[in-house]
Amino acid sequence: MTHVPKILVVDDELGPREALRMILRDDYDVVTADNGYQAMDYLVDSDYDLVILDIRMPDMNGIELLAEVKKKAPETEVVMITAYASVDTATNALRNGALDYLIKPFDISAVKEVVEKGLSKRTSSTAIKNRLSELQVVNDSLKDKIELAYNNIQKHYLETVSSLVAAIDAKDSYTKGHQERVAVFTMILGKEMGLSAEEIDLLKQAAILHDIGKIGVPEHILRKPGSLTNEEFEAIKQHPVIGAQILSPVEFLKEAVPIVRHHHEKYDGTGYPDGIKGMQIPKSARIIAVADSVDAMLSERPYTPAKTVEQVREQLRICSGTQFDPKIAEAALKIDLPSMRIK
Repeated sequence: MTHVPKILVVDDELGPREALRMILRDDYDVVTADNGYQAMDYLVDSDYDLVILDIRMPDMNGIELLAEVKKKAPETEVVMITAYASVDTATNALRNGALDYLIKPFDISAVKEVVEKGLSKRTSSTAIKNRLSELQVVNDSLKDKIELAYNNIQKHYLETVSSLVAAIDAKDSYTKGHQERVAVFTMILGKEMGLSAEEIDLLKQAAILHDIGKIGVPEHILRKPGSLTNEEFEAIKQHPVIGAQILSPVEFLKEAVPIVRHHHEKYDGTGYPDGIKGMQIPKSARIIAVADSVDAMLSERPYTPAKTVEQVREQLRICSGTQFDPKIAEAALKIDLPSMRIK
């Protein structure tokens, strides 16, 4: 069914009100009101494509009614009627949202022209609004799909990480649980140092993967109970490089790559694999280096018994400024180390 535009004419004078109804009735559904309050009742009960209203009316004038129309139905176009055209009148009406205004007595062609203009604008506005609604539906659908895809990526990522950690644990009995403990201590250190939630998330991610490169180290070296030869130690020293190489192709792990590569660097530059020092070492790598060492000292290993908490604290003090970043070592000393100790 073809939509017949609905027009509301509001004027307290019968003559102009009926004149407009007669001009428009053949093409439009025209409803008339003789005051602003009656018009408001009509606006509550029905929607109108265009409202034509007189500026000078008792009780509620046209400008006040215009504001109410725009408040209830912002897309409804409004044309003002005035017998006294002036710049101030036009400006006031347009400022309050009117499309145009008609001057009494009416010129039929002017009336039809301004009505067609208003209805055309209303049609365009409605089409734009509908299109925006359609786009919003599409956008919501895409957001749902993106969220689902992201959740799937996260799920597969966690599964991949779990598989990689399990693979390391299978090769080196010492590392079993080590990476998770280092991750926990690393996050505690990060909070102690005032890192942001995003930085702590990255720390956790890198800490869980920091020893991933041990996959590339021969098992007989990883499982050797006694001291390592120089050659064997050189092989062990390659695990940060191997870990970085494993993670490099994975786009969403790219920020963890330099952290994994440099978690065995020392603050004084005597670490490996690159011998960088101080602020050259990524901050997250410096934090993981402390957490890694603390967990190693608290752990019982075949060739080294676990240190006491006080011995670990003493090592943090002694190695501050050489092996460890002094600020990070200081932060570690504030943490309840007994809670980190392996039972």
